[in-house]
Amino acid sequence: MALRLYSSASYNAALGKTLVGIKESDERETVLFNATLDGDHSQDSDADLIRLALDWFTVRYVKNFSDQLLNDKVNEATKVISEVQSKYAELEERLTKAEEERAEQFKQAESERNERFENLENVMNQAVVELTTMFAGRLEEEEQTDDEATEKEVAEEVEIDDEEKEAVDHEAIIG
Repeated sequence: MALRLYSSASYNAALGKTLVGIKESDERETVLFNATLDGDHSQDSDADLIRLALDWFTVRYVKNFSDQLLNDKVNEATKVISEVQSKYAELEERLTKAEEERAEQFKQAESERNERFENLENVMNQAVVELTTMFAGRLEEEEQTDDEATEKEVAEEVEIDDEEKEAVDHEAIIG
């Protein structure tokens, strides 16, 4: 069955416009729209009314539809861009936070390392002090022992000298 369009027109003198209704006769397809044309077209033929209505529809709705479709695509792209920017900002924030945490962990690790070195240095210094004290005490003991031995030797030598002197004196007296 062929598609056949029908039109009807009614003029509104108060508005100075003609309302044209377009419909088709095929039950498989539905084409139905109203066009508002400037001026009185109530006496125009069906073919003229259909042509004027289609021109009106093309100018008004096809352009509006394409503009709307373009606007929808632009809005969709803008939404996607906004989501991408939001995700980027979120990732950037997470990266900054991770870098700050890493820097803080590094700072903490460095602080722990420095503290361990300071503790090690303190232990080493304490060990040096203890060893120095211990060796100084032993040296002192050895010096005292050496001094006592020297004093003993000197005392023994003095005793020997005194004995020799007495012996020499005694020989001189005898001799």
